[in-house]
Amino acid sequence: MIETSPSADGGAEDRVNRLALEIIDIRRFNGRDFLPLLRQEGQVWASELHWDYSTAEVTIVNILEEHRLSGFALVDGEHIRGYCFFFYEGEKGLIGNLFLEPSCPHVEFGERLLKHSLETLLATPGICRVETQLPHFTFEALEPLFRAHGFAGFRRRFMILSLREPSAAALPAQTGREAAPLAWPRGRGTGKSAIENVPLEREDFLIEPWERHHDRQAAHMIYSTYRHHVDAAINDQYGSEAGAARLIENIVHHRGCGEVIAGASRVAVHLPTRKLAGLLALTAVRPHTAHIPQVAVGPEFQGLGLGSSLMAAGFGDCLRQGFDEVSLTVTDSNSRAVRLYERLGFQTFRTFGAFVWNRGK
Repeated sequence: MIETSPSADGGAEDRVNRLALEIIDIRRFNGRDFLPLLRQEGQVWASELHWDYSTAEVTIVNILEEHRLSGFALVDGEHIRGYCFFFYEGEKGLIGNLFLEPSCPHVEFGERLLKHSLETLLATPGICRVETQLPHFTFEALEPLFRAHGFAGFRRRFMILSLREPSAAALPAQTGREAAPLAWPRGRGTGKSAIENVPLEREDFLIEPWERHHDRQAAHMIYSTYRHHVDAAINDQYGSEAGAARLIENIVHHRGCGEVIAGASRVAVHLPTRKLAGLLALTAVRPHTAHIPQVAVGPEFQGLGLGSSLMAAGFGDCLRQGFDEVSLTVTDSNSRAVRLYERLGFQTFRTFGAFVWNRGK
């Protein structure tokens, strides 16, 4: 039973309603019991996060039916008003979601669900790490509770760009014609390549569709790019080449962030060495909204506009396929990336928190 005192303006009725709410193990329910709540969550994803949640809704119901998720539900009689679920990957625990129905706006209820989940996870033998990203709550709302349990917190943001009103030279023309191969000026680059220390030139690169045979080099490049990056602190898959390979499988081949847009995901190849220099994954998260789950440029190729060029090529293809906008998420402390996206016309429409706990740290 939730123990709480009435708010100053809530009165006796508010006190009774709050005391009627219970926190119950989600495994005591059937997955179908969560359908009304999940449909409300789907409406929030669509209206506030530009995302079609229907596929995730079906997946969650099926997994709940099989009792393969752990977590807690906020229950008012027979009515489920919120939930928090988590699962395990070896020595790592992941909190997959925390959601309250819109008619239950009190953050304290979310905190209660989260506290039960955190205490269960941290008491699980063998767990060395816990990760989560919770887009339905602001960083500020949840950070004190996570900090009290020894978590590090990172503020992240959702950003979106209207493809019908491009504001950057790196984007393709509104006519939908193919973007120029690379966006930086002709002539020598501004940096030196680690490959024989030779200056980079635009004719040295080819931007082409991301195919399956690129995956091995892509995993190596993602690991090389992110291993000392803030995002590797948030998601430990960036901390090893094997983890980066799993990340690619989830995004590109298992549809973990929507359906891959055929032909729009691109790689940049350094022609003299055939080395992968950059990559961009683009997925469809609803009929007219594309999303960037991954973009990376190898360390020796950074600072030359290659990331902008990959996006120009990919966005051109999205336009031709009828997409109106592109979204992405980025960590606030990655200020260089934030500045680039803002320069290209992306605007922040939601901030949220990512939180990480490591045993003994």
